[in-house]
Amino acid sequence: MTRRTLAIVLTTVALALLFAAAAPRARAVSFVDKQAQAGSLLIQKYVNDYGQGNRFVYPSKSMVKKGGGLPGSSVIWPSNPWTGKVMAPGTARGTYTYARSAGGASYRLVVHLSSGNWTLTGGVPSWFKPERNTASRQNLLLLQRYVEAHAASHGGAYPAAADVTAVAFGPSYVWPNNPWTGADMVTGTTVGDYAYTQLNGGAGYSLKVMLTGGWSTALGPVPTLGQLTLSPGG
Repeated sequence: MTRRTLAIVLTTVALALLFAAAAPRARAVSFVDKQAQAGSLLIQKYVNDYGQGNRFVYPSKSMVKKGGGLPGSSVIWPSNPWTGKVMAPGTARGTYTYARSAGGASYRLVVHLSSGNWTLTGGVPSWFKPERNTASRQNLLLLQRYVEAHAASHGGAYPAAADVTAVAFGPSYVWPNNPWTGADMVTGTTVGDYAYTQLNGGAGYSLKVMLTGGWSTALGPVPTLGQLTLSPGG
């Protein structure tokens, strides 16, 4: 190898080392930070389990702590790897910050590391809203059947709004549940509620249900239904 070639090689190696030293390096996550991250994943599991058991309404801020009411939280709860104490809400390293949306449909869990934060989020799965909207529409069809049954047994007159309730129809009718709350459907303006209006002095009606995107198309009299549906089991 000539002196000229050797000089070129040495210069190339020196430049490569210089650039390698100057290039930014991704900050390695320390073992202690990884412990904090693992602890936050356990907390997220508790939060998700609660949401799944409560129609994807996630827990309040006061619940997300050891013994706060989350299933399993009083048995196993992560520790702050820097202090050895129970991991708790806060802003210091090894603590976390939890917040949920106004309606409880989503949340944000931030664990504070030795440098920076690690964020976990969750919310209502994409399939849930369409499934609940479909259930609400099916409930509306059942209510329409009951309204038509009432008309069939009252000379074709549709009921007043005060008579279209679970109490008014009585135990002979299996009243539908609001798929969002699990309670009986009621009149109102929140998702899963229905609105009923008697029209033309009992000659007609309007019946609709609140979906996630607003009111459904209103249902009205179905003459054949009124003739055929004579009782809840008919």
